[in-house]
Amino acid sequence: MHIMFTLKDFKLGGGVEHVQQLLAGQFLKDGQRVSFFVMNGETPDVEGAQITGGGGTGLLGLIKSIVLLRGIIRHEGVTHLISAKEQANLCTWVATLGSRCQVIYTRHTALDCAEQKTGVHSLRLLYALYLCGSGKVVTVSHGLHQTIARLMPWGRERIRYCPNAVVNEQLHIASRAPLPQDMPHDYWIGVGRLVELKGFHLLLQAYALVNHNPDVPDLVIVGDGPQREALTAQARQLGIADRVHFTGHLQNPYPLIRRARLLILSSFSEGQPTVLIEAMALGTPVLASDCPTGPRELLDNGRLGQLVKVNDVSDLAQALQQSLYLRAHSARSMIRTVRPYTSVHAAHAYYAVWAQ
Repeated sequence: MHIMFTLKDFKLGGGVEHVQQLLAGQFLKDGQRVSFFVMNGETPDVEGAQITGGGGTGLLGLIKSIVLLRGIIRHEGVTHLISAKEQANLCTWVATLGSRCQVIYTRHTALDCAEQKTGVHSLRLLYALYLCGSGKVVTVSHGLHQTIARLMPWGRERIRYCPNAVVNEQLHIASRAPLPQDMPHDYWIGVGRLVELKGFHLLLQAYALVNHNPDVPDLVIVGDGPQREALTAQARQLGIADRVHFTGHLQNPYPLIRRARLLILSSFSEGQPTVLIEAMALGTPVLASDCPTGPRELLDNGRLGQLVKVNDVSDLAQALQQSLYLRAHSARSMIRTVRPYTSVHAAHAYYAVWAQ
């Protein structure tokens, strides 16, 4: 096999990019030839994989990328493709017209994600196009699979679920590194890109409501993004700046996740939140908004962690307060739950989709 990943861009710290890297690493271990095609020309760091830049951004960049990708597929003998994010999916669909490549178009976020630029009706049309060819659509959660299959029942047989590649031995090794300097010894943690979709502004409001309790630990927020300045200002306005620690992007956040008293996910929307899987694999208690489509599925309807209403500060604050006195769930049961999200398991799921 020559497996190529096609991506629109490669954002530092991006969840989609991270799971694609881990999946690529497993394919390489399995002896496959692996390459990346990144439309805007950014270059992921995957040892052993061939990296090719695309035609750039905008409509002209899309057209150039289609031409480039079509030529690479033909000249490099690409046999299998995995695309992620809609511009890359569309680029791949056009570039592989008439090709014998086995293509998987992946969907990593809910169809009604507020951050996306493409509306639900347009997405439905795009996925209908993908399913009209010989390709298959893969979703990263069972809930998202049901949503797409419900919209296009005629294509149900070629809509599949594959778990994200999240857990491997490197995760556990990385989590045993020393903590960054100037971090508190007792803390809750939130991890993700600092964008509105992740709901960190809600987390700060909820934290301010419970901060009066002497048992409440500090709050560490790991990640970077366009809202960092606004969130820092919000913490000052709420009078909690001395208890909230913004680390920025960390190459290795796992020591902080492993030692946290609680990991909090306050998102409005997710596909399959990798940070929840990572925390559970490391035995860290979790609390998450009950957003579409992954948290309820991962937390077994709340059995393995508290679920709170989406965009509800008071419900989040109440759950934070309750977490101080709840008995932690068994680390063993959480680790058993995330076993399907190992790189090995995920790679075999993709092999199975191609074989069907």
